[in-house]
Amino acid sequence: MKKFLPKFLLKSIKNFLIFLNLQKYKKMTNQKIFKEIYSKKLWSPDNLKNKFEFFSGPGSHFEEYKSEYINKVKDFLLNFPEKPNVVDLGCGDFIIGSQLRKYCKKYIAVDVFDEIIINNKIKYSNLEVDFRVLDITRDELPNGDICFLRQVLQHLSNDNIKKFLSLMSGKYKYLILTEHIPEKNYFEPNIDIITGPNIRIHKNSGVDLTARPFNLETVNVKNICSIGSKKILGFEGVLNTQILQLYK
Repeated sequence: MKKFLPKFLLKSIKNFLIFLNLQKYKKMTNQKIFKEIYSKKLWSPDNLKNKFEFFSGPGSHFEEYKSEYINKVKDFLLNFPEKPNVVDLGCGDFIIGSQLRKYCKKYIAVDVFDEIIINNKIKYSNLEVDFRVLDITRDELPNGDICFLRQVLQHLSNDNIKKFLSLMSGKYKYLILTEHIPEKNYFEPNIDIITGPNIRIHKNSGVDLTARPFNLETVNVKNICSIGSKKILGFEGVLNTQILQLYK
């Protein structure tokens, strides 16, 4: 059938099937949503499904996506006269955070999925990390100098992002934000989605906190890393990392 249908129709059918599949997440809490994602290994490539109990996706594991990010963030951390206190929101399986831990003073790592936090506490017990189970859209967030937020908001609805921004207000001087965005120079930011495993790429959109409807006020925004063009779980796009200075 694919051979005979025009591309625009195939894309419409694909988007409709995605829409139908995501409807179930409307009635689920964030805890249940991300438990299903990790339990069903929705972010795991087929060849890695049996290798990892919990897998936060290619963006956290594949060398071409993580090495430049780690180096750029490390350079930023080393600029501080003293090691900064860091809060890692949506830490996932902690494969990235574990490589940045030594450049930080106090390190708090948060995820909504309780089983992955339990696993991290055991696996990384030697790193002196304060692992906590929190929903960043509902619970009080810990204070710190810097917040890491890597490929988290892209999975949340606009309403959930607004709730997070309200809870984050005044907590951090710097937000190091990584989002999977379209490769094209122009795209419509922040098209709403249902919180779940998918992101806004299939709508030619991505998260931009400084754009409507979020309009996050910043002192400075600096792009430090943009990795592409790659395919991540079948979607074209780039992993873009910014350092947002939220206050002086």
